[in-house]
Amino acid sequence: MEGTISFGIYSHDGKLVRVLHREDAISEFTAGHDALETVWDGNDENGNPVPDGKYSARGYVVGDLKVEGIDYFFNDWVTDDKSPHIRHLWQLWMDNGELQANADLADGKKTTFVCDQSNGAITRQIPLRFGAHCNEIPTVPNLASPIDCAVGRNGTTWFVDTVGGNGPHQVKQLSKNRELLRRLEYVADDPQPECIEASLTEEKIFVLEQNDLLQRFRSLGLVRTMTDTTEGAVSDWKSFFDKKIIAHQNFSLVKGKPVAALPIPDGALEKITQTLRPNPLQHDRPGKVILAVGLDVDGSFLKTEDGLPLRTISDTPNLSRALINATDNKAADIFQDDGAVVEQYRISGLDQMMAFDCGDFELK
Repeated sequence: MEGTISFGIYSHDGKLVRVLHREDAISEFTAGHDALETVWDGNDENGNPVPDGKYSARGYVVGDLKVEGIDYFFNDWVTDDKSPHIRHLWQLWMDNGELQANADLADGKKTTFVCDQSNGAITRQIPLRFGAHCNEIPTVPNLASPIDCAVGRNGTTWFVDTVGGNGPHQVKQLSKNRELLRRLEYVADDPQPECIEASLTEEKIFVLEQNDLLQRFRSLGLVRTMTDTTEGAVSDWKSFFDKKIIAHQNFSLVKGKPVAALPIPDGALEKITQTLRPNPLQHDRPGKVILAVGLDVDGSFLKTEDGLPLRTISDTPNLSRALINATDNKAADIFQDDGAVVEQYRISGLDQMMAFDCGDFELK
């Protein structure tokens, strides 16, 4: 069969000691009279000589496997393979009318994004900077424990007030004279406001909200003020955009789809058993292989249970965890996490793999 060849050297107890070929074409081998030939220098994966003893050589021909990206989960910022993988936003401010946000990325770097005020979409990325924002938060009777503020329309100021830290936070708008104009109440279980920015031309605010389950970046605009009370106006608000990053460190699968926090037994969804294409040199016995997902600095790859790489899946860096789920006897879905987003890939044609065994030999 046509395909790439992955091939390893194994110790007498079946442990992979050296990956000799990884997804190589036939042209990477020397053509002998009735075989493909290759050379092993007697070293392990780290370049160290292995002890004398019995070893074996075996591998797989991997045929026309198809790998395709399917979907993204738990992060509204990631919509395609060019999207930045944002873990967390942590500051908002306006600069010459542009809405900017600081962010931590999956690779540990920090950066600044410029966002579209109408839909929150990232318009460009710039080097990390820190804008002037609420250098001094005033102490006034209408505020208990403010943690952030922003200048709004007509000289008003918006505040995030922790209300002494004993309950849900509040967003408050004060006039030039520090009179309470309106207040936005939060429910205890909802993500609480941490950072705020405001438009200078309309009654519109941008809020970063967070709890243990998610971070939310919202834009809220005033629709109308319905009633004035002694504690400020009762107002009706419209959400213009709402982008979430959902905590998913312990994500699992339910009916083939990832769920954010559902612990699974150790080892579950980490490997599948696949029937192979029969090898005529082994009397057409089809055989089986246990497949898993490998992670390294270059991305992810399909591998055997003992670690032999078979086919590259993606070049996503900084991956920390992956699950694999068979969809039928020829395909499987891979869900991989870099701490910011879970990506779904589908690999099909898994029955188009053939095992081969070059036998045992003794190294002296």
